[in-house]
Order: sequence, then structure tokens, then C-alpha cells
Amino acid sequence: MDQAGILRKFTEEVKAMSEGDEERGEDNFGSDFMRLRRLSTKYRTEKIYPTNAGEKEENVKKNRYKDILPFDHSRVKLGLKTSNQDADYINANFIKGMDGPETYIATQGPLPNTVIDFWRMNWEYNVVIVMACREFEMGRKKCERYYPQFKEEPVAFGPFRISCESEQARTDYLIRALTVECENETRRITQFHYLNWPDHDVPSSFDSILDMIGLMREYQDHNDVPICVHCSAGCGRTGAICAIDYTWNLLKAGKIPEDFNVFRLIQEMRTQRHSAVQTKEQYELVHKAIAQLFEKQLQLLESPTNAQIHDSMVRHTRSCCTLCVHVHPPQTPFCALFEGRAPS
Repeated sequence: MDQAGILRKFTEEVKAMSEGDEERGEDNFGSDFMRLRRLSTKYRTEKIYPTNAGEKEENVKKNRYKDILPFDHSRVKLGLKTSNQDADYINANFIKGMDGPETYIATQGPLPNTVIDFWRMNWEYNVVIVMACREFEMGRKKCERYYPQFKEEPVAFGPFRISCESEQARTDYLIRALTVECENETRRITQFHYLNWPDHDVPSSFDSILDMIGLMREYQDHNDVPICVHCSAGCGRTGAICAIDYTWNLLKAGKIPEDFNVFRLIQEMRTQRHSAVQTKEQYELVHKAIAQLFEKQLQLLESPTNAQIHDSMVRHTRSCCTLCVHVHPPQTPFCALFEGRAPS
């Protein structure tokens, strides 16, 4: 089956699942998701993927949630030492992508006592940061603020001094250009901050999520450098973003397999990071967001030019995607995919 046939088959399957839920009172996404939960319960009860490092006494206080610990086999080990007290532990896991086993870092929102570790990790891997939560949600602290707002004074965490050089507001998210200094070196790190994604729930529309993920890849398109994604626990919203981006990369490369299946994709992710894609609603969102990507690609494939997504993006720029000079704007934004028309 060619790529167009594979994409069409998937979009039809998602449509059938949705219609079954609406018309016949079925819960296709829910029954699928319950299978995932049963597998995750098995991983936990049978210790198939041990979490020994996170259970150590010296590391317990470094975990935001006692039931979300990093699997030992895929955990991020910190090599950068900034003091004699520094250890290699952080509540974070690598997640595989199209090009290798360390495409994403899925991590919890830092705690007051782990902000330095968070910046050690970001500095060591030279990441782009995606933050998918607010500092406070429903009156509860979900993430320690590890950066200053635009026009605020710089903040310091251990040897790291962070300032916000610019901030651009887009629909539902912000893009910040952070300057990070450590000893005698200065780097620029881009942070994408999605603002309107409720914990354990989904946004009312996912167009802005796709817009953010597209731009995210323009800022971090190196296969050997991971993207750091975090929410509060580093599993639900974080897993959804990683799943969508992973599939989008396959799509751009024309490598969607004939047996492509979101259930298997997330099942595999859950062997790398505990509870990746944490709720039925998030599971459904991943399906529908990917289906929208596939539908847009089908429109391009069926157009007279038969253009691939990445080719069309190279030819198409949109002024609203150009960030202020401090952010170093990408040359080929993905935004055109969501304007409701095939790029020229």
C-alpha cells in the first residue's frame, strides 16, 4: 500500500471510532485506553521495568509524584557536575523517535530542590524546552518557575543565570528566548510554553498544539539533540506531544508504516516513560490530531503538484510566524499547514 493509501486508511479508522462513540454509545477510545492501563499496571506490579533509582532514599524528595518514577533502563543520567553534591538522578526519561533512542526527554516540572538539576540537564543536552503546563493549575503548584518572564530581572540557580530576552504570544502558547549563562559560556535556549491545556484533560482545539509542534521542530531539527518536554508529571500532556511529533516526523519522511497504529505507538512509549499519554481524552486527542495531519498531507498528495509537506513548507513563509530578532526565527515554518489551504 502506498503512503496515500496508508494515510487514508488511518483517517477512516479514526472517523469510524469517533462515529461509533457518538451514534451507538460505544467507547472505542475508552476500551483501547483501558487495555493500555492494564499493561501499565502489569509493568508496575510485576516490576517489568524497575524504578530502583527513583526509589532510593536520597532521590525520593526529587520526585514530584511518588507514583511517577523514571524507568531505570531509559532514565536520563546527569553527567554535568556543578558541585560536589551533584548526583546523576533526575526524574526524566529518554523516549525514542524516528532517528534514535534519545529523541525526547520526558520529565516532570521541576521542584524547588531540582531546578538546578533541570538546568544541568538542559545545558548538558542543549535542548529546546516545551512546557505544557502552568505554574499553578486549579490552585495547586504544578511546576517551579525556572525562568524569568520577559522584562523581569534575571534569575540564578546555582551556576546558571537565566534571562528572558524576548517573548512572543501566539494562539494558546508563548515562545521565549532565554539566555543561559554558566561559568564563562552563554547560550540561547528557546522555550515553548503551552498555556491552555488542562491537567488530565485536553484543549478545546488542537490546531494551536500542531502549530506549536511544527515550529518546535524548526528550532530543534537536529536528530542527535533531544527536545525536552515537560508538564507537571511529565507523562500525560508530555506523552501526547511526543507521540504527535514522532508521527509527524514519520509523515514528513514518507515512512508511515502500513500497520501504523496509535495504540502500539503509545504502548511502546509507555515502556520508556511511565503513563505516557495519561488519560482517555489525551489518547483520543492524539488520534484526532494525527488524523488531521494525515488529511492535510492527503490534500497535498492529491494536489496537481503532488508536493510533500516539507517541500511545501520550504516554499511558503508566513509573516506572523517570524519571531523577533532575538529568537533567531526559523527559515521554514510549518504554520501554513493550518491555514486551511494547500501552500502554493
